[in-house]
Amino acid sequence: MTRVFIYGSCVTRDSVTWFKDYGLEMVGYVARQSLISAYRPSNSSEYDFSAIKSNFQSRMCKGDVEGNLRFEIQRSAPDVIFWDLCDERLGVRIVKSGGMVTQSRNHVAEGLHPGPFGRALLFGADDHFELWNRGLKQFMSTLDRLGLSDRLYLNATPWAMKDEFGNEQSALAKRAKDFNSKAERYLNLAGEKGAQVVRTRQDDAVSQSVGHKWGAAPFHYTEGTYKAMLSNLRDAM
Repeated sequence: MTRVFIYGSCVTRDSVTWFKDYGLEMVGYVARQSLISAYRPSNSSEYDFSAIKSNFQSRMCKGDVEGNLRFEIQRSAPDVIFWDLCDERLGVRIVKSGGMVTQSRNHVAEGLHPGPFGRALLFGADDHFELWNRGLKQFMSTLDRLGLSDRLYLNATPWAMKDEFGNEQSALAKRAKDFNSKAERYLNLAGEKGAQVVRTRQDDAVSQSVGHKWGAAPFHYTEGTYKAMLSNLRDAM
């Protein structure tokens, strides 16, 4: 079995159901942590994580504040890293006392910081892209130190434009087009810096509008899409 560390979101994590079919096993997972916040930690003592009821969400939130990505990768000792950019869509917020956090619901809506955050940096904007580029350089340096710089695979499955019935819902399609367009220069930059970009065809990206455990969204896919992304990963390896 190939030991896989997942960095990203449910886009990749939901494919774990079929990992064994492709000789894969998940050994670690970090979500809701932008590449920007991963290398710009904040002071975790300023947050009350008990306000978050879900153990998983609390753990991911604390990891984001502390910037624990590189430590989790080292602890998990994976063979490969399978990475996606879905949670980068959330953008980041400057923390006035220092550092940055991913702009997730747990940070902002539940008010974990004792006072207002600084300004937001939005995914796709030039200031976000510039800081993400810096984070990418630090990320690749970390992987080089761990001997994993040539074992980074970027899951470039696009957001779906249609559901399993062939329907293209205008609201979802608009979100998908916007994300796919903004993500392209991030994907290209990562490829230039050494990540192996694993692309799934747009026609193979199909959202599951009925029965998906997380509900309908352009990044909640059908079984066929998850299998396509894993097949593409295997081919790349």
